[in-house]
Amino acid sequence: MLFRKDPCGIICIILTYAMLLHCLYVAVCILIIPLFNESLYGTLNALIICTLVFLATLSHGRAAYSDPGFVPLPKRKLDFSDLKTNSTTNPLLKANGEGWTVCNRCDTYRPARSHHCRLDHHCPWINNCVGEFNQKYFILFLFYIGLTSLYAVSFIIWSLIVFPQKSEAQIIHSIVICIEACLFGIFVITVLVDQIQSIIDDRSLIDSLKLDNESRNTPRVLPSKRVLFENVFGSGSIICWLLPCGLRSSNKLNDSLDAYTV
Repeated sequence: MLFRKDPCGIICIILTYAMLLHCLYVAVCILIIPLFNESLYGTLNALIICTLVFLATLSHGRAAYSDPGFVPLPKRKLDFSDLKTNSTTNPLLKANGEGWTVCNRCDTYRPARSHHCRLDHHCPWINNCVGEFNQKYFILFLFYIGLTSLYAVSFIIWSLIVFPQKSEAQIIHSIVICIEACLFGIFVITVLVDQIQSIIDDRSLIDSLKLDNESRNTPRVLPSKRVLFENVFGSGSIICWLLPCGLRSSNKLNDSLDAYTV
C-alpha cells in the first residue's frame, strides 16, 4: 500500500472522508429515519445513498493508496550532465522510437508521456499522483462524488417540498449539505469532464501545453473511443468499468529494476 506523508494531502483526505460521512449521517439519521419512519421509500433512499458513499470511498481508497505507475529510480545515480548542456537539440533528450525520454528533475529515463510528480498528474485530494494504474479509480471517485452530490441536493430539495415542517436541526444540516454538495460537486464534475476529454483526445494537459498551434490542430489517427476507454478502465462490459476493481495494482517496472541499473 502506498501512502504519502504530505500534510496538504492528508488534510484533503480527512476533509473528503469527513464530508462523505457527514452527508451519510445527515441523509440517513437526520432526514430519512425521522421523516420516512422506516417506510419502503425511506429504505430505498438509504440504500442508494449508502451505496454511492461506499463506492466513492472505495474508489478514493484505491486511487489514493495504489501505485499510479512510478518509474523506479536506478540503483546508481545516472549522469546526464553532458546531455543537458544542449538539451534543446540533443536527440537523446527527445523521445526515441519507443517514446523514452530523460527526466530533468530526477535524472533517470522515463517512458513515453510520463511526467515528474507534482505536475499536472498530482492530485492533493487523493494525496497521490494519477497514472496508468490508478486513473480508473480516480475517475470513478470523481464520478461517484458527483453522483452523490447530485443525489443529495435532489433529495434534500424534494424532502423540503414534501415535508415543509422540519426541525431547526434538520434545516441547518440540509443547508450545510447543499452547500457542500454544490461546491464539491461542481469541482469534481469539472475535473471529471477534463479527464474524459483527455481520454478521448489521448493527450494529457502537459502534452497539450507542449504542442504549438500547428501541431495541436494537425489531425491524428486515433483508436476508437471504446479502445481508448478500455486502456483506462480495462476490457469488459461498461458495468465492470463502474466497479473500482479489476486493474493492475502494481507496477511491472518494479519487477525489472535491472533495466534501470547502469
